Amino acid sequence: MAALLASGTLGLGLLGVPATATAAVSQVIAYGDLTGDGHPDIVLPDSTGNLRAVQDGTATVDTGQLVGSAATSPTGTWQGVQTTHRGSLRGGIARDELIVHPAGAPQLYLYLNSSTAFGSRTSFYLNGSTLQGPVTCVDGGGAAIACPPELGTDWSNATQVVAVGSISNETTGTPARTNLVAVIGTKLWLFSPGSNNVKLLAPTDTLLSGLDWSGYDLIGPGPANGTTTCTDAAGTTTTTAQATLWARERSTGRILSYPFTRNPAANCAVDLSAAADPAQGTAIGSGVDPAAYPVVGSVGDLTGDGVPDLYGQEPAGQVTVWPGTVGDAAEHPGAVTGFGAPPVG
Repeated sequence: MAALLASGTLGLGLLGVPATATAAVSQVIAYGDLTGDGHPDIVLPDSTGNLRAVQDGTATVDTGQLVGSAATSPTGTWQGVQTTHRGSLRGGIARDELIVHPAGAPQLYLYLNSSTAFGSRTSFYLNGSTLQGPVTCVDGGGAAIACPPELGTDWSNATQVVAVGSISNETTGTPARTNLVAVIGTKLWLFSPGSNNVKLLAPTDTLLSGLDWSGYDLIGPGPANGTTTCTDAAGTTTTTAQATLWARERSTGRILSYPFTRNPAANCAVDLSAAADPAQGTAIGSGVDPAAYPVVGSVGDLTGDGVPDLYGQEPAGQVTVWPGTVGDAAEHPGAVTGFGAPPVG
């Protein structure tokens, strides 16, 4: 596999954007698409703090499509503000909505994608509500645990938040509510979508890993491990497309994969065990030096071949896209196992 160079934080915060986004459920869902044109959008701040969308690796962020002025950010600039998108936390939304976290802020912000424009936003705490309240915790196997003190009930200790899409099943026919994966303190957490547009997150949070994730950059490529086929105790077989978590190991520049699958021994319950140890991820890329590419990420398929891709941003703003390649077709059809050279622009 060719050595990689990558990037990736996502974003949005749109006012004055053409009314191309839609909440219609009847159309095919294009995950990663914020602007409503049917193509995934890399959304990053430009050099003056505005938010811009880029769809390939042939331009700098400053030449991308303007999707939000600096004034639409919770802080007055999009620089230094983490943004992510993969579907929505609300039900029945056919386009992505932006999830935003200013460093150290106690709340996350959801920028709504309606049929008229982006710009309206709501804020919420760990319990998914606009009112701060208690949460409960479980481990990766679903057993109740005491919530560690650093979790708290707000997002103040969150250093990374990534929308990974649905860990249950993600189809292009019905909009899937996204799960969030976050590093809080040094531990890795999973947050499930809530029951309605007011309760944006479930009040029970899942500790995916109690090990140290502070040296890893989280990436949400969508279902990058192909499909999972599982037969339960009743003999029913189902095939699902579930979210995969990628991460860039900063010390080595490797890209590691942690797929969410299903466990036949647990009646095909979602299996989260791949994310238990950051060092045990499957290496699918290398050479993504944080000094050369301080931003690394994915918004799914950018090249139109149906395979999730990786992107990176250089300090000067140039974006590079590495197309995902599929291997191991017999055992893991559709699983991304490497990356090709970036297309020539």
